[in-house]
Amino acid sequence: MYPQPYIKKGAIQFSVSNQFRKNYREGTGKAFKAFKFSIPHILKGKKIHEFRIIPKYNGRYFLAQFVYEIKEERVENLDKAQCLSLDLGLNNLVAAIDTNGSSFLVDGRKLKSRNQWYNKQLSKLQSLKDLHGIKRLTNKMAKLILKRTNQVNDYLKKTARLVINYCLEHKLGTLIVGVNEGWKTSINIGQVNNQNFVQIPFHALRQQLAYLCKRSGINYIEQEESYTSLASALDLDNLPEYNADNPQTYEFSGKRIKRGLYRTKDKKLVNSDINGSANIGRKSKADLFEKREVLEGLLDAPMRYFIV
Repeated sequence: MYPQPYIKKGAIQFSVSNQFRKNYREGTGKAFKAFKFSIPHILKGKKIHEFRIIPKYNGRYFLAQFVYEIKEERVENLDKAQCLSLDLGLNNLVAAIDTNGSSFLVDGRKLKSRNQWYNKQLSKLQSLKDLHGIKRLTNKMAKLILKRTNQVNDYLKKTARLVINYCLEHKLGTLIVGVNEGWKTSINIGQVNNQNFVQIPFHALRQQLAYLCKRSGINYIEQEESYTSLASALDLDNLPEYNADNPQTYEFSGKRIKRGLYRTKDKKLVNSDINGSANIGRKSKADLFEKREVLEGLLDAPMRYFIV
């Protein structure tokens, strides 16, 4: 690697070329002598193979990426027939039910609130930028975007770890995640919610879940989820697949009566998001999600987790 870095007091430092210093000063108005950053404490003692420096926002910030060896966390006695099914959303970032009939929710309102605050602040900064005729991204805007990115990534990674720990604790060998971007983005859930749905990177959560599943020896399945929020899991409604080229109208046994509640054919009330996650499990052809004793778990109030 050139220039050759060196480590001093737990920090990596290496010089840059004169041309880089010149370009950086012309672009930002600031002097730049060398890259210097601390090695994260979680990497102490790890075998680091590579690190990368990636400029962000025209060189206002730099992202340091480390490539290092890890040991597999495979757990013995995971039952591949036992599954956890997830439905991803806004107010409930994760709604989950397993093939033992137990369910839980991961709160998403905190993340949603942060996203709304970010949109308002960015709009104010954009107005000021336009007012002063500034063409490029301002330092305040870059700082705000970086802060929002870090907060969202932290929230999603903690959520993914919570889900995987649940699977390991309960010996669940398969994770099923509902996904169908075209279906969810095509529905009208209000201007604010549509904006949140677009800006909260659900794909990043799925990627993190897939990565942790691979490390732990858990089967990871992405399941097309059309109509899973409309059908009644308890009534074993048929689950068709949405066809944008030939849209059809279907009737289901129950219906969503208000935010958070779904009423079955027998007038039983269940959590609407957990109903959706159960249908995602059913649609994946996981046999245990068709059993009555498993689906009866829908009648129990789900545990709710909050990310801090």
